[in-house]
Amino acid sequence: MDVMTSKMKINLVLIIVIAFIIGWLSSILYIKSNNSKTPNSIRQNSPDFQYINPLLFVDNSEENFSEYRPLESKINKYIDDTVDKNNARKVSVYFRDLNTSHWGGVNENELYAPSSMLKVAILISYLKLAEKNPDILNRKLEYNYKEQYQEYYKPNKLKNGSYTVLEMLQQMIIESDNTSMSQLVALHSDEIVKLYKDLKLPNIIDSNTDFMSTEDYSYIFRTLYNATYLRKNYSEQALKLLTFTKFDKGIVGGVGTTTKVAHKFGEHTITYNGTVTERQLHDCGIIYFPNKPYLLCIMTKGEDFTKLETIISDLSRIIFDFIKQ
Repeated sequence: MDVMTSKMKINLVLIIVIAFIIGWLSSILYIKSNNSKTPNSIRQNSPDFQYINPLLFVDNSEENFSEYRPLESKINKYIDDTVDKNNARKVSVYFRDLNTSHWGGVNENELYAPSSMLKVAILISYLKLAEKNPDILNRKLEYNYKEQYQEYYKPNKLKNGSYTVLEMLQQMIIESDNTSMSQLVALHSDEIVKLYKDLKLPNIIDSNTDFMSTEDYSYIFRTLYNATYLRKNYSEQALKLLTFTKFDKGIVGGVGTTTKVAHKFGEHTITYNGTVTERQLHDCGIIYFPNKPYLLCIMTKGEDFTKLETIISDLSRIIFDFIKQ
């Protein structure tokens, strides 16, 4: 009996020791794994500050969040089907839970021409100027509408005349008006270039036609939502204005009219010898789902804007339904 008890004690001690070693090794592997995925802090690196370096956002793009794998599988299947049917050539999706910063994506590093979506950068640049000089928004600019070549989604234009910078910004965002954009860019192009440098965005001047991915573009909306580049009141003002964007055939079409969406769309057409060879349509923004807001960016390439609208709307609905669950 004593011999058996002694053996049982020895076995028990061995089990405890082995369990301790396994736990110790697991903790080391866990720490190493997490250290290898240390989020990259994106800071402003502005020469305007000597003693601080404001944090814009944390980029955890190397993380792999398993809760989104089922959703990514659905998105992949949808994209494969739509490409097989020749409804699109390329489709990219990036989505991010703004509460947890967990994200998922499909082809999120594919490059596109963001086009009119860069009007949000112009808006941010002017609001940044307004932080130092609020009167800039009351400055008058001349509006003389000129129809843009290859413009498929035409704005409801203003009457030709004099308007404040704020009114021009509103026209540029809500109607995606290129005439107002041109006037605003001409007035303060240096500040817009500075924004690109601050947010570590691809340099539009030195880039090819396709130079921005869905993940790249997400930086713009993430800094607005986090109020890390503009003051809180101006970040709020920018996102509120973006909820009035009139384009409702993309992301908005997938979530319905009862859910607030702050977003911007962009179109781009490529022609060769007078023939359209490619169209691009994108829509990116923040969906204010109750208690679970999320960022969504969808970029597409194809031949038919109507088909690309449907693709963006369908993908928006797939993601919206997943979030509801």
